[in-house]
Amino acid sequence: MELNVIEFVNIDHIAQAVRDADKQVQFLSDVLGLRVVDGGYADDSFRTVMLAVPGTSKIGWEVMEPVGPSSYLNRFLEGVRGPGLHHLSMRVRSVEKARTSIRALDIEPWGNEKGITYIHPMQGGQGFLYQFFEGENWYKAEIFEDDSDHTLGIIAVNHIAHACSDRDELSAWYERTMGCEAFWRAPDNLQRDFQTCVLESPTKQMRIETIAPVGEESFVRRFLDQRGPGVHHLTVEVADWDRAANALLHHDIRSFSEREGTTEGVLWREAFIHPKETGGVLLQYFWQEKPGYWI
Repeated sequence: MELNVIEFVNIDHIAQAVRDADKQVQFLSDVLGLRVVDGGYADDSFRTVMLAVPGTSKIGWEVMEPVGPSSYLNRFLEGVRGPGLHHLSMRVRSVEKARTSIRALDIEPWGNEKGITYIHPMQGGQGFLYQFFEGENWYKAEIFEDDSDHTLGIIAVNHIAHACSDRDELSAWYERTMGCEAFWRAPDNLQRDFQTCVLESPTKQMRIETIAPVGEESFVRRFLDQRGPGVHHLTVEVADWDRAANALLHHDIRSFSEREGTTEGVLWREAFIHPKETGGVLLQYFWQEKPGYWI
């Protein structure tokens, strides 16, 4: 492994910033099947609630809410990226070593909290905030299967999709910064208005997809023009397509861009839930007939 790669032990959680944490927790519990595992953290700037995501990923979902008009979260929520995914949090063995690695990548670490450091979205983070902390895991829930009524039936967090102007350039950044490994690259001659590259994280808990526009009419181009580079969507895998569809119908939530296909004869289906329904996160969900065929 290259000396400047930030060696993290595990991906601890994804964090979402919203105005109303209680309302968001209700949605995540009732529709997505997440479970509250921790009352979270609170100070005079923000409060959090940690939830467990069903399935095998061992990744928590933190909901953040500003406290008071001076909270730094207000700037995020009032900006072009809010509400929505705020940061990705990873545990490292040594924050000081992580800071050294970050500086070796010609990025100045951000923040002065003890035991925590960041890569700032506008100062090396490619439009997204990355948090690194040392010590015990913050997310400590055990793996569980969602057996609730009227929930999506999530079995894994598959990936976050990071929108950018050049997929190969951003993929190379993930490789040299966090040790991710690209394993699939969409052919250049594929007839669609975006290009993708998919990388596996070193811990194999979650993948990263880099997406870039093809042509001025691409939806990725519109996203970049409106928001700049950053996380475009989050993708989860569900156990049963009909169960997921019926759950959304029960909650009067409409999906869009439903698509199906086959890979090596294995059937898969996918669709999206609009950010207006999810608290600001464009959520893609998919089902595959056998593991390992959908990308």
